[in-house]
Amino acid sequence: MQSLRHIIKYTLVLIFLQSYFLQIGQAQTKVVYQEKFTEKSLSKNWEQVNGNWTIKNDTLYGERNREWAVLIAKKSLPENYILSFSMLADPKAYLFELMTNLNDNHFLGILLNQLENRVAIEDRAFFPKGNDMGSHIHTKGHIGRLPKVTKTAEAVWTDWKVQKTGNQIFIWMNDEEIISLKDTMGIVKPKGKFGFAINGKAKIKSVKLLKTKGEASLPPANFKGRPLIKASFSFSE
Repeated sequence: MQSLRHIIKYTLVLIFLQSYFLQIGQAQTKVVYQEKFTEKSLSKNWEQVNGNWTIKNDTLYGERNREWAVLIAKKSLPENYILSFSMLADPKAYLFELMTNLNDNHFLGILLNQLENRVAIEDRAFFPKGNDMGSHIHTKGHIGRLPKVTKTAEAVWTDWKVQKTGNQIFIWMNDEEIISLKDTMGIVKPKGKFGFAINGKAKIKSVKLLKTKGEASLPPANFKGRPLIKASFSFSE
């Protein structure tokens, strides 16, 4: 009988500790923004810079006109964060871009290049009203110094996850470690906005932004990513 009491007591202690540590882990991430796209939320939560943006069945549809389709969230990014979403780019859209840490019209762009089957990180400039050529986005002066990897672009939904921790950025696609950047040049400014840019057509859904702290803000252990490659050429958009 006494042995049974010890077993019950031990089990209750384990349950308590499990619950306690689970609560601590959950407290280290906080959902600060989650988008279920509607026509109302599109006008309320996003700035439509250029292109055609519409909503159908909780999904955002973007299409370029003469220039890129560009959409900027009004929600600011935390210092350290995890941003996730799903996207499906038309095969003819040779570039899909996630804009991160947009500050003073400068941002870090994460590009899916369907023409070259690559994922690239670029230092980018943003022109809300268009530059002299009418373009809204242009690569800045670190061409060839930021990482690129080979990644086959498929006409299927792709789940993106981007984690910023300190001066490091880590990117996963469909749970695969793809590419990372340790920003020793001070390109990435803290906080700022995020958004999307499309040179063609694409669909976006399930946008979720987490604020991280404590252990959740540490770099992921043993992140490998794909082998880096040298760019064969650079493009301005």
